[in-house]
Amino acid sequence: MIEIGERVFVIAAFGRSIRLKPLRFTWSDRQINIKDVTYEWTTSEGTSKLLHFSVTDGNTLYELSFNTNSILWMLEGVETDA
Repeated sequence: MIEIGERVFVIAAFGRSIRLKPLRFTWSDRQINIKDVTYEWTTSEGTSKLLHFSVTDGNTLYELSFNTNSILWMLEGVETDA
């Protein structure tokens, strides 16, 4: 996985039990539609809780994180088949 570490704009939805689900995000002037969330996990960074999402657009795997204190999304990494 290539580390990116850039802030991104994410459109997300809340579902049952206030579950957060990213739907699409914008990175480098490209809009990427999320086809599937493949894995979710939580970590801590100081007093912040980070929600991590492994997502795919059908071709590429992305790791997104959401900081619950700052309310910011980050693109942590990208993995392609190439």
